Amino acid sequence: MMQDFDDKNYWETGMFLQTEELESYFVEHISAYYDSSSPDGTQSSLASKNIVSERNRRKKLNDRLYKLRAVVPNISRMDKASIIKDAIQYIQALHDEERRIQAEITELESGRPANFEYEQEASTFCSKPKRTRMENYYDYTAPRLVSSPIEVLELRVSNMGEKTIVVSLTCSKRTDTMVKLCEIFESLKLKVITANITAFSGRLLKTVFLEADEEEGKN
Repeated sequence: MMQDFDDKNYWETGMFLQTEELESYFVEHISAYYDSSSPDGTQSSLASKNIVSERNRRKKLNDRLYKLRAVVPNISRMDKASIIKDAIQYIQALHDEERRIQAEITELESGRPANFEYEQEASTFCSKPKRTRMENYYDYTAPRLVSSPIEVLELRVSNMGEKTIVVSLTCSKRTDTMVKLCEIFESLKLKVITANITAFSGRLLKTVFLEADEEEGKN
């Protein structure tokens, strides 16, 4: 299947280049015709300048089409109209995806804050790490938390160096899950270096880099 696509792409690319070469060929011969047949040198010079300008314009357009083709993942055909059409469709798809993600983020952030009886479970984030470069010391799958405010699917706590703890928590994606996750980490009074949340396949992955206390770094 991939071989057929490559052969088709190679053939269409060749046709595109061949078409451009033919256009350039005719432009050059028209220029030569004006230079040799026109009795008026001024008109001949003006015609030549116009043809050179047209040739440069075509080259600039082709260069832009090549660049456009390089960034659009799916090109149906190699002619100019198809490249532009496919690029427009790709941009529209990106806009649709952007609107979908923004709507999803708005929905996730619209949930009202709630009180949690979750500090005891979340306090495991503060467990003292071992002195290893990047060794998981806590790998936890929590079926018993299904009935809790957050359905934790997987929890990993790692030690990166001596002063940084990495917490990766995967949970089911619900309307107010993002708000609840933020409240958990705020309630623990942890020193957060950086944090990010990724949504995928009905789940949320929150990765947090924490600064370990000096006592933890020494023990």
